[in-house]
Amino acid sequence: MKTKIILFSYMLALIIFAQCSSNDKTLAVGEKVQHDDFFYSVEKVSNSNTIGDKKTNGLYYIVTFKVQNDAKKVDHEWKNDISFVTDENGIVYENNIELQKLLNSRSLFGFKESYSTKAGESETTEFIFDIPLTVKQPYLKYRGDFLMGDMFDGNQFKNSKIKLF
Repeated sequence: MKTKIILFSYMLALIIFAQCSSNDKTLAVGEKVQHDDFFYSVEKVSNSNTIGDKKTNGLYYIVTFKVQNDAKKVDHEWKNDISFVTDENGIVYENNIELQKLLNSRSLFGFKESYSTKAGESETTEFIFDIPLTVKQPYLKYRGDFLMGDMFDGNQFKNSKIKLF
């Protein structure tokens, strides 16, 4: 019984440490971020002033996002809000789903409302962020639930940011 309590306490301390770790690691486009058995990456970033007939006063950041599922049996469920952009001041910019749908109608990248990436497979989509011209250092970050594998890599997916500039 005493061994179980010690083991449970140790596991709990590791989980708390991983959840509280806040040292952001800066990555480049193309580098993978691990989230349990899943790997996220930004494959490409481009900018535009327009998407279809929609113009912006800033820049549209079009981000090609990839999920690679290295699990043996488990599918990975995710949505278009899995990532967001933050600037040098901590302001958050969300993916614009309406613009994402508009871009898909023109370039057919396979937009879905939600995704279920099968074990051993990968999927990509395009995210669109409307970023003001005053932002000089936009970074893409990820959100999601803490999973068991995150305990062993220091909650890497939440503590990583991808440099988009």
